[in-house]
Formats: sequence, structure tokens, C-alpha cells
Amino acid sequence: MSEFPLCVSNSTRELARLTEQEKQKADLKEKQRRHTAKVIRKQKPPNAQMAFWQKMWMEHRDRVKNAVSKLDAEPPSFQAARITGVNSLRDDAVIFMHRTKENIQLLVEISRTMRTHGAVNPFRYEQVHVTSAIPTIMANLDKLERENRDLGKRILDVRSEVDSGLNPETNNASRLQKGQTAPLILSEDAINKYKVFNMNLPTTDAERKKLFRPRIFFDIYLKDARPLGRIIVQLYTEAAPVVVLQIVRSCMCKQANKFHTKRLFPSLWMDVNLELPSISPLHNPLEYDAKVMDHGSWNHVLSFSKEYCKTGFQDALCFAISFKPLSVCNGSRVGFGRIIKGSKICDCIQSYGTKNGKLSRGILFTSCGLL
Repeated sequence: MSEFPLCVSNSTRELARLTEQEKQKADLKEKQRRHTAKVIRKQKPPNAQMAFWQKMWMEHRDRVKNAVSKLDAEPPSFQAARITGVNSLRDDAVIFMHRTKENIQLLVEISRTMRTHGAVNPFRYEQVHVTSAIPTIMANLDKLERENRDLGKRILDVRSEVDSGLNPETNNASRLQKGQTAPLILSEDAINKYKVFNMNLPTTDAERKKLFRPRIFFDIYLKDARPLGRIIVQLYTEAAPVVVLQIVRSCMCKQANKFHTKRLFPSLWMDVNLELPSISPLHNPLEYDAKVMDHGSWNHVLSFSKEYCKTGFQDALCFAISFKPLSVCNGSRVGFGRIIKGSKICDCIQSYGTKNGKLSRGILFTSCGLL
């Protein structure tokens, strides 16, 4: 109390005392920090030793970077066709249909046994009724047609070794050279449709084929199973120009997810829907030419019903892919394309349809494009 004058108040003296305590604490912390730093400096190795450690660490790092494994870490190669089983799809389909037929026969016999309460003669003294021979006859007929077609090709490729004196230029049976395709010949009615619009039609044969015979492809996948393969479709523009244009546009834009398989009737056809935008010319009445394609001449024909030609399509473009020639469709449906490659895939997917059209397993379009 004697250190301060009497004129200093109690609060001022208290403030001075607290300030002095804080200063002493700060000095003590500073001394401790200096002591700790001094101890750490004594424990640190000299600069030469630190440089030696750093050099050894860099050498170890280089050795690790340049290390080469003595083990073969590459993945083993495999055959995709063997693992996916694409080559055995047709055999699997035949086995599945044969098994289904046997199961149906077994159910018929069980039903017969239950209806007769077991009063069935276990010995077959009566004549066994065989199944119809029509499928075998049709298969033999198809085989005979293929053999005749192959024989005709071999006959056409025959070259005479005797000089007959005929001019090959005037010979109507002159054949195209190897790798050369037949020129595209269109009817006058198909050409006259476009003259009204003052369009500059292509002059070369290659450009006319791109316009009037575009080719597209679809990659088909069996849901939760395996890929089935690729089919190639040739379209006929003069049959339904707006429909062909919409399908080509969807394939060019890689819109495979807009193609959906709705129904599948084995040995008849498969229904496919293509989603349409809100504004599309397909919502209006369509121009068509039903005489371009004969449904009874080709398999795997793409067609749609004539009812849509008057009203147009609503939300989706509905078309069908036939599995066999259907001459009954002439006059009621408009064919605008056909499958020219991948017919075996169409034969395989028939195993996944039912008689009422319901799919036993989903069939997806995973990819599409313009060739």
C-alpha cells in the first residue's frame, strides 16, 4: 500500500496488480519456450547427417518406382463366343421347345390318368398315334429350296470353255463382276411423286441407294442373359417416306432405348414400338405405297397397319417384324423394310414368346445406327 500514492484509487491498484501477474506469466511461458527450443536443437542431428538421410530416402524412392514385378499380372484371354454361348442359341431353342413338348404330353397323360382314376392299361396293345408329319415335311421343303438355290448359284457361275461366238455385251445372261452390285431401278410412279416438290434427286446410283434404300442395324440383347447379335434392315423410302425418315433419324441419333418390344407371337411376328416426340409429322395422316413390298415373297418384313395412314400415330410408331411370308397381310399392312442379315437371331427370339403374345423374357435393343 505504501508503494502507491494515496491519490490512486483501489480499482487502479487492482488493475496494476493484475497486469503485473499477466506479465509474469508471459515471461514464464517465454522462458519455457526458449528452453524447449534449445533442447530440440540439441537433439537434432547435424546438417551432414540430415543430408545423408535424405539421400538414402531418395534412392529408396527411385528403386521403388523402377521396380518390375516378376509375376505375370496380365488377365487371361478368353473366347467371348464360348462364354456367351452365342453359337449354341439355336440348339438351346430346339432343346427348349422339345422339352416343352414332352412336358405338355406328360401333363396330358397325367390328366388322362386322373380322369380315368388310374384305370389305364399299362401295356400298349393299341396302336400308338404319332404326331403330325407336317413340320418335318416343311423342314425338308426348306432344305430342298436352299439346295436348289445353291445349285442355281453354281450354274450361274459356270463359264464355258468353248467359243460359242456370242457377244457377251448382247447376252442377256451376262453377270455382274465380283464385288459389283446391281443398279437401283425405281418405277416411274415412285419418281413422279418427288417431281411435284421440285427436289433435286441424286443422279449417281450410290446416292440414290442412300436415299431410297437406307440400311440400319440393331443390336439385340436378351434381358438378364446374354447378347443375341446384330440384325441389318434395309428400308424402302418410297413405301412410307415419313416413317422411314423417323426410323433413320432415331438410328442416327443412337436412340436405341426408344425401341421397345411389346408382343411376340412365335412363327408369326413381333410388335415393336418407337417412342415419338410431342411434335412429329407422324401424328398426321401418312403418305404410303402398299405395292412396294409383297408380304408373301419375303421373310422378316417390317410393316405397320393401314389404319394409321388415316389417323397417324399417337405416342409411338407401332410396327411389326414378321417371321415368315404372310401373304394375308397384302392389302391390310404397309411394308417399308426387311431384314437382310441376322435371320438366325429372329429364329432364336421366337422361343421367348407365347401364343398370346406375352414375352417370357425381355428383348432389348441396346444399340442402333445407320450403315
